[in-house]
Amino acid sequence: MTEAREDPVERTLRWMTETVEGAYNARHPQGHPKAGTHCVNSGTCILVFCYINALGKVLLTGGPPKRGPSRHPRPDFARFQEFLRLCMGDFLRESSAKGLPPTPRGHTGGDEWLYEFRCGFVHGYPSAKVAWGRRRGNKYWSDYQGRLMLNIDGLVRGFLRGIDEFRKLVAADAELRSKFTKSIVAE
Repeated sequence: MTEAREDPVERTLRWMTETVEGAYNARHPQGHPKAGTHCVNSGTCILVFCYINALGKVLLTGGPPKRGPSRHPRPDFARFQEFLRLCMGDFLRESSAKGLPPTPRGHTGGDEWLYEFRCGFVHGYPSAKVAWGRRRGNKYWSDYQGRLMLNIDGLVRGFLRGIDEFRKLVAADAELRSKFTKSIVAE
């Protein structure tokens, strides 16, 4: 399908894929002390987290509500969690098998840990008790000097597989596809 004929779903998924891959593959330029090495590791994570949230919002058809009497206490987490549940089940299975400790806020589970990283990157800086980096392979988590480490390589590969799963869900649900644009831009 050419770009001119892409529907909003396919165009958005292509943009997300291209943006994540561009950030993931970016390297420091010649003349930089770290020339040739990857340079946007945390930026890559921020993009993945934002897109997980946005696609989760579509899966919840714009919800859960952030305002009003039925307001969800953690709407962004609910959206994030929905995408992980429906599109990145391998992430949740690996996290469960690893037996992750509670987060600094006392929450448990891989979804909570990934959201903890998301909040750290978006609102400040992740806890000193964690690390992130590139570890060849498909695992999402590893240990690094006594800290829980998020593997950016695994996260990117898992998210790109998640986009494929999302695409299947939207293809099988005409209502989800028809409400895509309205849901993704909903407050």
